[in-house]
Amino acid sequence: MEDETVKVDGKRIKQLREARGWSQEHLASICGLSPRTVQRLESEGNASLESRMAMAAALEVAAEDLLAHAPANNALAAVASPTAPGVRRENLALGLALLVMAVLYGAYNVGKDMALRDNARCNATPTQCQR
Repeated sequence: MEDETVKVDGKRIKQLREARGWSQEHLASICGLSPRTVQRLESEGNASLESRMAMAAALEVAAEDLLAHAPANNALAAVASPTAPGVRRENLALGLALLVMAVLYGAYNVGKDMALRDNARCNATPTQCQR
């Protein structure tokens, strides 16, 4: 099998690493790469497919997000991105599901309280209740 090299965005890797407060050595240990490889990725942008996959996993981004693109593509990707950088779609989906559950639970309790109040009123004066 041939060792294929791809061009990655070294500035993006450095930006993601620094946003986490990690040194190059720390990132290298998480990725299972040498510190020199991390330095080379950030400066030259040449990476093997395995290095790119390890780097993407450590930085919690898609491997395609580390590829070097033309400036026009980066601008389009930033505009077309439905979530802000660093926000995971799974977190948004979980938050939305929790919000829906909270609203349903609240509506259930309000309905239950109204039914109990109506039943108590009807028990006190049955002539007012027509069922």
